[in-house]
Amino acid sequence: MHKKLGRGLGIALALSLTVLLTGCGIGNGNQRPEDPKLRDGIKLLMTQFEANHPTLVNWDKEKVLAQINHPLPNGMATEAGWTITWPNYAPGELPRVVIPWLVLGQYPQKFALDTNNYSGGNSVPVAVQTDIAAQQVKGDTYFAAVVHMRYSAVDPSWVIFTSVPFMPVTDDAYGWAHVVNKKWVIADFGTALVGCGQVPNAVQHEFGFSCPAA
Repeated sequence: MHKKLGRGLGIALALSLTVLLTGCGIGNGNQRPEDPKLRDGIKLLMTQFEANHPTLVNWDKEKVLAQINHPLPNGMATEAGWTITWPNYAPGELPRVVIPWLVLGQYPQKFALDTNNYSGGNSVPVAVQTDIAAQQVKGDTYFAAVVHMRYSAVDPSWVIFTSVPFMPVTDDAYGWAHVVNKKWVIADFGTALVGCGQVPNAVQHEFGFSCPAA
């Protein structure tokens, strides 16, 4: 499991990329991005992954370039970005890709939920979201988005979050952040039994998770 999953969209860098990719500022958040903009976003993600994570690349670049040269599936707006899924794809092609919102130069007012859609808890202020996401990403801007952050209503010193990879190189995962000495820190992260032995059982149950009995 790659431990650098996270959002870290790099506000300044991403806004610069927005100008390059859109050429006209922030777009209509609820409107489907046009295929050329989506293609540019996919190409950017591919370039970054191939440069920063060559051992994780699981696609054939030439096949993907040919794949996205065709009209793209409609996709849908999710919190992580514009999510495109190909119902039929050949070996070496992409089954799914999530193009980050700041790369596209827009953000929707409404969107479908990504995976790991736990219920419960309370909303998290933007400042706390930014802090936790920055810790999770560790400078890995183009790996994944950190979404669905929720304060625990049982113990608000705990926040749960989900990490959604932009390219299909690993599974979605979730994690816990906790206040330690008045600062938020990432307590645990993964795909199963995350936080067991660290996160109180009542908090785990609040979000639909459980741990084996001791």
